[in-house]
This record gives sequence, C-alpha cells and structure tokens, in this order.
Amino acid sequence: MSASLFGRRAATALVCVLGLGVAAPVTAALPASALDVGSAPAAPAGRMQDLDPADFTTAAAELPAGLVDAVRRDLDLSPEQYLAAAAAARQAGQVVAALGDVVRSAWLEGRTLHVAVADRADAAAVEATGAEVHVGDPLADALAAARAQNKLAYIDRAAERVVPVEATVEGEPVGQLGLFARDGEHEHRGGSGFAVSDLLSDYYCSTGFTGTNADGDPLLLTAGHCGGSTEGLFTSPVQELTPPTPLASDPAGDWPALIGPEIGAYVPDSFVFGDGRDAGLIELTKDDDVLAPEVAAWSPASATEAEPLRVYDSIDAIAGAPACSAGVTSGWSCGRVLDAQTTVPVSGQQVTGFVLDTCVLPGDSGGAVVVGNYALGINSGSTWQGPTCADGETNVSLGYAVSGGTENAEALYGEDWELLIHVGTPVITSPADHGVVGATPTLTGTVRAAAGATVTVTVDDGPTLRSTVGPTGRWSATADEPLEPGTYEYEVTVSHRTATGDTVTESAPVEGTFEVAEQAGLSVGWPSSGQVAGTGQPTFEGTGEPGATVTLAVGDDVHGTATVQDDGTWSLTPDDSLAAGRFDAVLSQEAGDASTSVTVADIGVTPGPPVITSPRAGDEIGPQHTFTGVGVVGATVSLRVTTDGDRDPSAAASSAVSARTDEEGVWEIRLDGPLAPGQQVVIATQTVDDVASQPSRSVAFEVTRAQARTGGDLGGDTDEGDLAETGWSSHLLLFGAVLLLAAGAFVAGWRRGLLR
Repeated sequence: MSASLFGRRAATALVCVLGLGVAAPVTAALPASALDVGSAPAAPAGRMQDLDPADFTTAAAELPAGLVDAVRRDLDLSPEQYLAAAAAARQAGQVVAALGDVVRSAWLEGRTLHVAVADRADAAAVEATGAEVHVGDPLADALAAARAQNKLAYIDRAAERVVPVEATVEGEPVGQLGLFARDGEHEHRGGSGFAVSDLLSDYYCSTGFTGTNADGDPLLLTAGHCGGSTEGLFTSPVQELTPPTPLASDPAGDWPALIGPEIGAYVPDSFVFGDGRDAGLIELTKDDDVLAPEVAAWSPASATEAEPLRVYDSIDAIAGAPACSAGVTSGWSCGRVLDAQTTVPVSGQQVTGFVLDTCVLPGDSGGAVVVGNYALGINSGSTWQGPTCADGETNVSLGYAVSGGTENAEALYGEDWELLIHVGTPVITSPADHGVVGATPTLTGTVRAAAGATVTVTVDDGPTLRSTVGPTGRWSATADEPLEPGTYEYEVTVSHRTATGDTVTESAPVEGTFEVAEQAGLSVGWPSSGQVAGTGQPTFEGTGEPGATVTLAVGDDVHGTATVQDDGTWSLTPDDSLAAGRFDAVLSQEAGDASTSVTVADIGVTPGPPVITSPRAGDEIGPQHTFTGVGVVGATVSLRVTTDGDRDPSAAASSAVSARTDEEGVWEIRLDGPLAPGQQVVIATQTVDDVASQPSRSVAFEVTRAQARTGGDLGGDTDEGDLAETGWSSHLLLFGAVLLLAAGAFVAGWRRGLLR
C-alpha cells in the first residue's frame, strides 16, 4: 500500500467554491401510502413534495449542538432549513434513480430538483416528478470534456461555468512520536477518532459509520488509506482517541496524551486504497464494547448535553445537497456537494467519490459525511492544508460513498459490512390512550426513523394496519373496514431495511387502547403539549366524528374552524398568526347535540429573529458602541459579538449580553467592556417565555480606536465628542426619526406572531 492521505500538505487550491443557497421550503420523499400528518397530502413515490422547514422543528431540536452551529456558520441555514434540504436531497436521489437512463445530469437548487435530458421526448417523464426539466446541459458537456483530460473540476451553476481545481487532493494518518493508553468500557460511534502505532510513532484518523457483518459482529468503517504508512499495514491494536473538543481547537496540543484504551483491530483483507476505492474495517475486540448507529456529537464546550446524531439510512449524492462532515480534527463542518461522482487521484491513488466544499482537515480522514440523518460517505481526501478550517475558503474535499454511485462501501463489502441504522420507539399522538374513536379509526404518531420506514399497527381481535413514515418522522394509519363497537388493544412497531441491506431493524413495541363508539370523541394528534412550532400558524391535526366541526381558541379569541373528514381526520390552520411565546390552545368539537373539548397546554411559537439597526453592515464604530434594534415586545434579546471569521461557537456564546425590548419593541445593549479594534460580527437572538428565535442575520462592522459615527440609528454611539467628522446633518437625523417610526409599525405587526 502506498502512503496514505491526510497528514501531507496539499498545494493551494485555485478554485471558486460553489455557494448554492437553500433558504426556502424544500421537497422530500413520501411514498403514496404514507400520510405525513401536518403537511401537504402525500406525494406518489418518485415525485418531489414541498415541505415547510417549520415541520422539522422537533427534529431540529434533537440535532447535536455542534452540528447546528456548523449548519448556521457554513451554510447560513437554520437547522430546520437544513433538515428540509436533506429531505429534498433524499427525495431527489430517489427521483433520479427512478428516472434511470433518461437523466443526463441532475442537481438541487434551493428546493427545486433540476434534471437535464438529452431528448425532448423524455421531458414529460421528468415533469411528472415535479422536477424542473432541461433539454441538454452544456455545462455537463464541458465538465465531461475536462474529465476526459484527467482534470478535477466541478460545475458552478450559479456562475454558469465549470471551475477547475488546480490543487492536488492529499491525506494520510497524522503521525507523532509517543504512546499513551488508558483502559475502560465504551460505546463507539462514527465520526470519532482512533489511533494506531508504527514502531515509535502514533497515527490517528477518524471513523465513519458503524455496521455489522452477516454474523452480526460489530465493525467500524474508515478510510482505506488510514490502514498503513510507508512501512505497510499497521498491525498494532486500534485505540480510542476521543478528546473533549475537536483537535483543531488546540492545534499545538499533545494528542498522543489523549489516546485511550484498545477498542479493536484492523480487518486486514478489508483495507483497500486505489482502483476507485478507499475503505477499511475495524473489528471490536472487547466483548463489553458496543457500536451505536450514531455519529459523535462534537458539541461545543458550552453545550450542556452532547447528543449524538442518529443515522437512519444511507443517501445518494446529488449536486447542491448540503453535506456535513464529522471528524476528530474539525468536529462538525458543512458545505455542499459539488459533483455527485468523479474519479480523483488522492495521494497518487485513484478514488471514485463525490466532491464537496466541506472543510476536511488532516486527521478527519475516514470521518462520517452526512446529509441530515442519512449517511452519505466517508472522508477520503482534501486540498485543505490546515491547521484550521479558517485557513482557507477555496478548497474541496472528496468523499467515498456508503451506498450510492458505482463505487461504494456496501457494494465493496457485500455481506461483510452493512450499515447500522436507528429505528426509534414510536410515539402515539392520536387517539389518546382509552380514547373514543369512530368505526374506522385513524392512528397517528411520530418516530425517529427513515422516511419510508414501515409502521405496523396490530389490533387485537381486529385488522393489521400498515403505513410508512413521512419525511418529518410522522405517520398515520387508518382502518380500511369498520370495526364493531367495543374496546380494542393494539400494538405499534416500526421497521426498516436499507436499500442495499438484508437486515431488518425493528423498534420496540408501543401498546395502547381505544374504544369504538357510535360517535367518535375529539383527539388532537399534533401538536402535543409543550410542542414548539416554527411558525405563527401551526397546523393542528387529530381525529373526531366525521362531519363534526372543530374550533380552535386561544383565550377568548377564536382562530379558525375545520370539518372532520369522512376518514375521521381533521386539520386546522389558524386564520391569523398566533403570538410568539407559550399559550394553551383549546380545541372543541360540535357533533349534533354533543360537544367535547381538548386543551393542548403550553404550546410554543418561535419568534422571528430580531432586527439589528445599529451598526449596519460595513459601519465603522468606536469601542464603546451601543447596539440597537427591534424585536417582539417584552422579548429578551441576546447579543453575541465575535471576531470576523471566528469559527468557535463556544467563544461566541460566552460573549452573549442580554436586554429586554421596551413597549415599542426597541432594544439597546451596551457591552460590559470596550470592543477590540478590527473586524467584528454581531448576531442577535430573542426569547419569548422560554422559546428562542433563530439567530438574526449577522452584521459585520469595523471597530476603530476612536469613537466613530455609524449609519445606524435608534441609539448607537452617544459620545459625540469622540466622533469623527462624517458629514451627519439634521436631514439624516430626521431620517433616523422616520426609521424609528417605521420600526414601531414593524413591531406592531409582530405582536400577533412571527415576522418573516
């Protein structure tokens, strides 16, 4: 085996990185038999479906804090937008696969799937999937010509050009003298680090995803080039390397001192590097060590909990999809897929995989690359020179696929390695236990599992109902035939098998009881008590008596009505926006002379992000500036000021300062100490009750040593004796007053819900 990839420095990359924005609701997979409760009607298999990022609020709250920070920092997306984009990418891959040979090229742009065909006769088939069709693709032709000349390049759709990459892709295990080990019992996840030794040196790489062989033995997937040095394949035990924070946060640190106990050994025949492949397997050697279908959290030090990322299934690469990498050096970093498949020389060896602009540093080799909760591949090579991701913005990396493309790990290993996936225990949201339902009841719920996973409802002395999980994790199953009046016990399980695997992963069962009566009672399936909605007009859903009227009220105000459908389900979206914060919603049903009501307590509505009015982007301010803006009346606004380009989210969190908005929604915050001279960035969030908004748009500004005037108003600098001459006049002060009035009107419209 030739020398592996990740420790050697690469030449400077002369590339323009693609920046496709996904800031709008996107589409996602949903088979025809599924009802994703709370969203649009199910789309047929092989068709794109629009989903609102607000429907991913619950799932977004479960993402690791480190991943959320990376998504915001690197993609400028909220976690809800990221998960919606990931759902679109999964659906797009399924659509492209279903279309087959008619596809000339395909890419995601925002929530839209674009498909190019060579023949106009194929356009109708593409249009039927909900994708935007193109006849011919000159950029794909130009990319093919570049590949024919053995050039690494990718398509920048926004700039409408092919971008050549002049730098070489490199990588190898990071090496250093010394060896230190401890002992213990552990649960291993993908994205963690590991260390091996060769004579007097230690080396480290990262693991990708957990899996099992045909006998159920646990195996860790990593990069093949991590298997050895110039001396050949490493034969020493594989040891744990899981520092409390990513190694890039302390580049000069003594990482060998962090090497932990032995966790396993290389499977010798599994390590391959070159001929299109780059993968290897690590077997666990301790009986008390286990694998989890998860990727390491790598959350910032400020996070109180380090929840890992659960892996639901694998996903095919598609250009434009958001992709995030987890490795022991970088922790979490995010970017976009630039090319779904190409063959690249990695340290002189040909590897076939996907190209992306996600930062991958020395030591991240073999680490996990994910799209949402789906496994995309493992880090193979990179043009990043390190030691931190902030050292370059014009680099690319290469990933080796888990299951997609012509070369991938599951095809390479067959039954010798299968991706380990998570199928959570289902939650029943409707009907309530011992609830009264109609003759053809509909059961709804949620589960942490892949879109398309199978839901089975087994009713004692009744039918077996089946459905599938929607892209937001919600499911709905309806009885096909009327049930006789009486009490029924039932059990719900969820199961899933990956597209290329043989093993069926099944959840723990959940049991419940319902009563079939002549008239169904009212049941609310979504949202549940304490649920936080990402929009001021969340859709309430549940079951009731067919033909009955359901009314939504908050306090003394009625916010809308709906009619229960023939299948016993109802859906109600408020006529106007509900106020940000927490409240109790009362749903009532009128069916003939009978009326019932259900209170859903403590529902939360996320406020929109606050607006920063001073400083404005590009302003020069003094070190004693007063930051100003507008938000929801009575909200608590928190301000974070960081150095421009600082990638450490924990540092940003430590500098947060808060203040409450006044009766007009205006806020002012003055930091405890002076600002350091140079480029700075400010970000604000606001909280109503305990419900926090997404961060505001970041504002970059320059801090001068002398106090300077800014173009912002509603406060700002007040020490006019230190102000530089900027030509301010009474006309501009009048403009500031007008701005204040406009801000007041702006906030007045906010009081009833979100500002978008």
